[in-house]
Amino acid sequence: MDSSLYEQNLARDDRVPLRQKIAYSMGVVSDHYANVCLVWIFITPFFVDFLGIGASVVGLALAAARCWDAFTDPLVGRISDACTSPLGRRKPFIFVGAILTGLLFPLIWMVPESWSTGAITIYLFAALMLFYSVYSIFSVPYEALGAELTADYDERSKIFVVRKYVQELFNLGIVWVFPLAAWLGTLAWVGGETGGVRAVSWVIALIIICAGILPAIFNVERYKEIAVKKGSDSFKDALLAVLKNKPLLIVVGVIGTYLFAIMATANLTYFVNVYYIYEGDMLKGASLGGIDGTLRLFFALAAAAAISKITKKFDKHVIMMASVSTLIVAFIGIYFTTIPGRPWLSLSMKPLVAIGECGFWVLILSMRADICDWVEYNTGSRSEGLIAAITNWCNKIAMTLAIAISGFVLQYIIQFDSQLPAESRAAISLQAQAEYKLLAGSDTYDLEGKEPISLGMYTDNLERQAVMQQQQPGTMERMRLLYTLPQIFALVICLFLLKHYPLTRDKMQEIRDALERRRGKTIQA
Repeated sequence: MDSSLYEQNLARDDRVPLRQKIAYSMGVVSDHYANVCLVWIFITPFFVDFLGIGASVVGLALAAARCWDAFTDPLVGRISDACTSPLGRRKPFIFVGAILTGLLFPLIWMVPESWSTGAITIYLFAALMLFYSVYSIFSVPYEALGAELTADYDERSKIFVVRKYVQELFNLGIVWVFPLAAWLGTLAWVGGETGGVRAVSWVIALIIICAGILPAIFNVERYKEIAVKKGSDSFKDALLAVLKNKPLLIVVGVIGTYLFAIMATANLTYFVNVYYIYEGDMLKGASLGGIDGTLRLFFALAAAAAISKITKKFDKHVIMMASVSTLIVAFIGIYFTTIPGRPWLSLSMKPLVAIGECGFWVLILSMRADICDWVEYNTGSRSEGLIAAITNWCNKIAMTLAIAISGFVLQYIIQFDSQLPAESRAAISLQAQAEYKLLAGSDTYDLEGKEPISLGMYTDNLERQAVMQQQQPGTMERMRLLYTLPQIFALVICLFLLKHYPLTRDKMQEIRDALERRRGKTIQA
């Protein structure tokens, strides 16, 4: 069916205006700036590389916080499902949660460097627990809202295609926040590397708040009149009914399996770029990550446009399987193209990753929205919040295990040692001061035609070069292998699960017809 005919056949009550699609999509911008900047961008370099906390300790702190988060999510989801506020079941939580999440984000990075290792560790544990407590208030109702915007099978996919467009455009900012923080750290008034992260964290906080409140302001909740019946089911009964749902278990299994793999290796990206490819140059390694994200943007946008067209012709899980297959090829290719001193070659497989991940996330979230109808069809209750919470719960358990494992993998399996003895640091400091005086008086002071490097930056580069020299044989090859192998295994499992997904286009139309005969159509009101 071509797009013009699709628009003609789409019922007025099923159509979600572009303005509302964009407003809903801004919520994922808030979510990603809060979550990705914390877990993937800043926490490993800040606490491990800058403050000297063990990677395994940081992994345990994140794991503990996400484990707590996993137990608060079902509570928030059930409260949201049962909310009878005239403002809606989701929007009040989204509004308040976005503000609190944004305000608490900079708090994580405010720990004084002068504190002892034990004090910094306690601070990290407490700050993360508090942050993820308020993050649940925002994230669970926001994900539930996505299932309530339309009842149409294809329009749901279009909502998540627009969300992917918006996400990728704003991800361009995420991939450059660490290079920005690294650059700010070279300025005397900022206060070094830690000061650069702290300065950028306030900008991120503003984005989290401004983007996060938009779904609460502009979106319409279609199902608040068909909410969970008061007292109809206990929390336990509702939870058991949802957990018996085969399509949900498949979707949760696919998301959780892939998230486990990418989260278990997420902290390796920084070390691969900085130490493996650039042999200790942090600015170049950070910039490579920014270039990587920028390159992916264009391919992800093109993939989203293609998915918007082909979802009208093929079932969602079929396109999902093609996306997963693309990712398997991409990660195999990344292993062979990640080579020291060859940064441009390391980027060659990233367009395939962008294409595959675009299809993966657009379609798996649209499939989860379909499952909300399946649950109502079988139980008679709308439980979008509980479904979003259970999905988050299982995913966060997977991520918790992955994060806990990631620190141990880096420290004990890869055996990467980023700590230098005190005497080595003292010797490097004296060496840096002597060489910097000569450097400042020569034509090489302006490094490669860029802004002059500071003494602190020069010292840090010498320390990272010393870190590279102290690694045991085989360390960097183990890092390269574990950078890609877990994703490949996880994606093979995802393919197997998707083969058994039962909710086709025809089945979903059958379910919708039955629901509308039972309780009437949903309306935008």
